Amino acid sequence: MARILVIGNATIDHIVDLAAYPEEDSEGRALGSTIRPGGNAANTAAILTQAGHQVDLATVVAEGRAGERLLELLAARGIGIERCVRRPGRTPTSWIMRSRATGSRTIVHDRELPELDVDALRKEELAGYDWFHFEGRNPGQLPALLRSVRRVAVDQPLSLELEKPREGIEGSLLRLADVLMFASGWAQAHGLSEPEAFITGAARARPAAVQTLTWGNRGAWIAQHGRIAHCTPAAGLQVRDSLGAGDTFNAGLIHALISGEPPEQALEQAVRLAERKLQRPGLDRLFEAP
Repeated sequence: MARILVIGNATIDHIVDLAAYPEEDSEGRALGSTIRPGGNAANTAAILTQAGHQVDLATVVAEGRAGERLLELLAARGIGIERCVRRPGRTPTSWIMRSRATGSRTIVHDRELPELDVDALRKEELAGYDWFHFEGRNPGQLPALLRSVRRVAVDQPLSLELEKPREGIEGSLLRLADVLMFASGWAQAHGLSEPEAFITGAARARPAAVQTLTWGNRGAWIAQHGRIAHCTPAAGLQVRDSLGAGDTFNAGLIHALISGEPPEQALEQAVRLAERKLQRPGLDRLFEAP
């Protein structure tokens, strides 16, 4: 299997399960609660370890006991934490309400911690990786981080997740990645409400890149070398937990591509893995048969 470096965010997630969303200024009882590592990059890394890959996470972890706890949670999921750097500040934390009635989630996030900078990625430590995956955040440092890795990665692919627009993550920066993973929020923020129009334009702008677009219950698209494929969602899907579904798709796509699958089959596998996640709580045992 591959050696993969994932660069992005890690949080401590406090997840509360509710029968349904409460009304404002009301009281109720939780059906259960969980504490686990979260954040897009950490979730993607955790799922890739399940697929058998050796995955390291490069992120900033706060100094202090809460940061130690986060590192323990990440390591318990098999994620390599040697590339994590410690900085003064509060540990990023998310409080998440998850509705059993709909499977949807509401997230309140607290972050007061410096982002990863290019000095944290030493060139000599990047040798030996087969794939580099970036979470599309940290616009102040992301261009330098991508260029630093691009200088080292001659044959290794760079993938970039683009979940939502952030000022400074545009144009020339996208050209540094070989695989672009767009979410519907990114496309809509750029004035395109139809997924076919967005993926067609993206394919025309970057024909050699693998580019995907996820659009909820309308399915997902993939494009490369002028070919565009669409994967429709499974009929009758019962959503139990949507938390981390996008991260699951990204991990499934990376796993399929690095395993040698052609784009259309990689898209299909990523969609079905994300659907498996939607039908069960949490992110564990996703590569096991239902």
